[in-house]
Amino acid sequence: MQMTDFCDHLYNESTDGYIQILKLDDENNSGERTIKIYNTKNDGLRDIVEELHKKEDVFLAPNTMYIPKRRVENIRQFRALFQDIDCESMGLEKAETVYMIWIMHYEGKIPKPTMVTDSGRGVHLYWRIQNAPFGALNTWQELQDYIYYNLKHLGADKKATDGARVLRLPGTINSKCDANCEVLYIDNDVEYSMYELREEYLNYKPKTHQLKMQQTKKIDNKVISNRFFNSYSLHMERANDLETLCRLRKYEMTGYRNMAVHCFAYWKGIYVRDNYELENIVIEFNNAFTEPLKETEVQAVLRCIPKAIDKFIAYEQGLRSGERKRVSKGMRDKEGYWYKNETLIDKLGITSKEQKYMKTIIGLDEKYDRKNEKRRADRRNENGLTNKQQELQDLKNKVESMKDQGYSLRSIAKDLNISLGKVQRVLKK
Repeated sequence: MQMTDFCDHLYNESTDGYIQILKLDDENNSGERTIKIYNTKNDGLRDIVEELHKKEDVFLAPNTMYIPKRRVENIRQFRALFQDIDCESMGLEKAETVYMIWIMHYEGKIPKPTMVTDSGRGVHLYWRIQNAPFGALNTWQELQDYIYYNLKHLGADKKATDGARVLRLPGTINSKCDANCEVLYIDNDVEYSMYELREEYLNYKPKTHQLKMQQTKKIDNKVISNRFFNSYSLHMERANDLETLCRLRKYEMTGYRNMAVHCFAYWKGIYVRDNYELENIVIEFNNAFTEPLKETEVQAVLRCIPKAIDKFIAYEQGLRSGERKRVSKGMRDKEGYWYKNETLIDKLGITSKEQKYMKTIIGLDEKYDRKNEKRRADRRNENGLTNKQQELQDLKNKVESMKDQGYSLRSIAKDLNISLGKVQRVLKK
């Protein structure tokens, strides 16, 4: 019943994609534990979890994948926000921790969980959401980090802020403490919208507020909802730009490898919080170079990333929680690694031709070229005419139509409130 209730809460007929379940088996002769992986669609999920009832160390990924390979970049649907609270490490009892979480909800600091499970040594929290595609990653990550930031004093695990994270399945056993994992609380009447949660908890304001703030020069801590990028989505697009750059150069990055690996690891780390998974992604990226960096050099880069991500979360979520932050024009006051476009273009040797394929890493010349191109496009409609040309064309159509109906040129001029000479000129064109 517990396993069925858990599955029914997260997955229904709207579920699309693969749900992954992991079962850690006993140690082999070399002392390593093997992993049995199940990938199933929603209609086969309950049969698998029944098979795993009362088994040890079983984990499930709340979000689904579009292919049977569990990675953030493969997410098909976001089904829930979640947190892994290791309260015992903080000297807190589970009941005490859940009580404190509910108090925080009543104080308006976090949304009310829709499900709470006992993980053996702590509790797992779930907030069921209206399913959303991979394109909602930055919103999901912002909300996930917001909840983590507000619960880390209770033992929230930063690794569990990863979109491809697995959590212990209720109805199974945690072998580390020989304890049953079970559902403690469930509310099937609540399903959140991520965008409503963002408006309520992430301190967003429309972009017009930014213009007003600049005009009045008043200090405000509201997070600006830029229609292009915010801090989270910017990092994701920068990682995509870097991969585009490597493809353009056919991965001939000699002279730029260290900077490329450093930036890629950090930008990817904003979303991939599992250090082991991030390491694999970065190593794959480095190995694609025609001359890869040495493994020791890659590991040196990776060692700096977790602390930088901690600083990024603290800064961004502090801002969303209403803390006053000072940011200079060069963004030197922001936490984490922030590079201006000019710096990236210089450090990576990006040419003006390569910038034309980028979304975010562009210089002033390319920026102005795009603005001018947009203005030129905006000046012409679907007929290829400017506003003035379209007005004249519409006027000519009216004049010709009235003339065909037998109106004299003078009466046309009078009815359209224009001069006789203009009517004559229009007909000559």
